[in-house]
Amino acid sequence: MKPRLELLRLLTASILLASNSCTFAGTWSDPFSENVLGSDWQGDRDYFSMVDGALKGVSAAPIAPVAMHRVEVGKDWADYTVECRINVVEPNLLVCTKGALILRDNGIDGYVFALHVATETIEVYRLSDEEMLLSQKAPLALQTWYLARAELQGATMTFFVDDQLIGTVTDGRSLSGAVGVAVQDALEVLFEDFTVRGPNIPGNGLEWSLGEKLTLSWPSSLTNSILKEASELSPTMVWSTVTNTPVGVGEQLTVTLDPSSGIHFYLLVPKSP
Repeated sequence: MKPRLELLRLLTASILLASNSCTFAGTWSDPFSENVLGSDWQGDRDYFSMVDGALKGVSAAPIAPVAMHRVEVGKDWADYTVECRINVVEPNLLVCTKGALILRDNGIDGYVFALHVATETIEVYRLSDEEMLLSQKAPLALQTWYLARAELQGATMTFFVDDQLIGTVTDGRSLSGAVGVAVQDALEVLFEDFTVRGPNIPGNGLEWSLGEKLTLSWPSSLTNSILKEASELSPTMVWSTVTNTPVGVGEQLTVTLDPSSGIHFYLLVPKSP
């Protein structure tokens, strides 16, 4: 399925940097390429696990209805664009069989943007009362990847699947909160390439600068992340932890390294919870 790393451009041919996502200011991203779910993710963690470079969610029982399980990041995130690839692999016997994005969950209300494969509908509804705000028929299929994207600006929310406009909703019940992924009544739903972009979204990417020394930096809020390096990209590659202690500079953590010959890859990854 993967792994894959998106590479940053370099100033020299002797040093190559790799991040867990191509990031820029205002981007929070997780490609789910690690062996464990990062500790930034909160919620029903027992129902989610890493499988072949993707995040697997489970919410199923033989007969009884099952609650929707979700994991989320952020707090009070308001205006942003969020996208994620979703694949509902295996259904339960019940009718929901959905993978979804969770938007602006403030603990009281929020929104669900769901791919409801069992009924072949794309839905948007409130978390609190499940009032349906948008429902669009679509030929959704099991074991198929779909790119779900939501653009939120104030009370206006616009929804896309595979870059096709599904519809726009105006609702001001929840204007900020956590964002995440969810699964309901399915034995397996996979998620890849989760990304949130917005003017006030805290970035979680690795940045670099090159002078006499190589300086790597990332936001100081990412105290749960560690820096790793490797000398090649291959199916058998091994990432080693960079042992230099990060130094706080303003709102950044930095590591300074002596440039060395050959090709080097650097990756910022979440610590195990």
